[in-house]
Amino acid sequence: MKITFLVYNIYGMGGTVRTVVNTANYFASQNYDVEIVSVRRTSAKPMFDIDKKVKLTPIFDARRGKLFGRNTPLYQKVIKKILLKMPSFFIDKSEDLYHMFNLFVDFKIIAALRKINEGILITTIPSFNILAARFVSNNVIKIGQEHKYFGGHEKCLQNKIEKYYGKLDALTCLTDSEINDYQSLLKGTGVKLYKVENATAIPEETAELDKKVVIAAGRYVPQKGFDLLVPAFAKVIGKYPDWKLKIFGSGEDEQLLRQQIFDYKAYNNIFLMPKTNDIIGEMLNSSIYVLSSRYEPFGMVIIEAMSVGVPCVSFACTGPVEIIKNKEDGLLVEEGNIDELANSLMTLMESEELRKEYGRKAKENVERYTFNVVGDKWENILEEQVQKKLKKNGKVLSEISI
Repeated sequence: MKITFLVYNIYGMGGTVRTVVNTANYFASQNYDVEIVSVRRTSAKPMFDIDKKVKLTPIFDARRGKLFGRNTPLYQKVIKKILLKMPSFFIDKSEDLYHMFNLFVDFKIIAALRKINEGILITTIPSFNILAARFVSNNVIKIGQEHKYFGGHEKCLQNKIEKYYGKLDALTCLTDSEINDYQSLLKGTGVKLYKVENATAIPEETAELDKKVVIAAGRYVPQKGFDLLVPAFAKVIGKYPDWKLKIFGSGEDEQLLRQQIFDYKAYNNIFLMPKTNDIIGEMLNSSIYVLSSRYEPFGMVIIEAMSVGVPCVSFACTGPVEIIKNKEDGLLVEEGNIDELANSLMTLMESEELRKEYGRKAKENVERYTFNVVGDKWENILEEQVQKKLKKNGKVLSEISI
């Protein structure tokens, strides 16, 4: 059985990239034929380790000097340059990375989708889900992934979701609240909804939790709320001046955050660190993970921190509240409450014993996100969807090799 993923940039970083890599590697380990179609290519090789059996197919090579082939005719260069300057028509303007798309890339995506005529296609953002529903053969099992509740999308995207999601075969969601949201929307369409959490490996190592280091990671964008985290940690410094905060990532808000750190005179305690492909290694050298997102569909970094026994402090937005068990394996904080975030950090800073208690429970509780558990969910989804497709096409399961 061929399984194809469509993802924005498998060469980048972030929760979606890690999740796709982890899932693709799992399928490859189960002897599926796996391909990742990446809309953009931004480096020679991906940041995360991908099984050699997984085929990588970039659609648009965005690396310097790779825009045109050596023998590209002049007229093709002119047409390509024109299309590259034209805004995307098929990617919704509310998508976080809309500005990275253009009409040339649109055409390349649609051409790639039209070539898929068998197996399973898994798409990873709403606009990709919609493109799959519109342009992919009905012979293909189309599984869309949602990372946000319906009301969290802009109205223009909501309208497209209502119009096209009913043409998918299945939709996976990360949380119960998302499932409830889309159940009413897709009622009567035949689209099967599944709750499938992100999965992680459980390293043998466990953090010692004796380092006076708090870490956070993610893109420097408003969603991640690092502009809330900086003032919260600035409040902590007065009582715990020997503790450090490291924020790993990059993005549009970097200068804003640097200015905040300067304004709070926190430059000896708060550090903006470059993005890393070894976040687990950084977690092992920390004692607390903090998540300050304004909204978070799931929180891959939370389960990664828990996997090495690092307790988490997080705003109580949709994803984290289904992962962290408050005052058992971490602390949940009222959304946007900077004072409470600071107080919760200090609660763990002042007690290594409490950190270790929460860390032990975190490592136990995160077992529900291992590949043994989440992988079984995927296997059941594939089997159910294959049977459904074959029945719809009037075939018997034994005719097809799964």
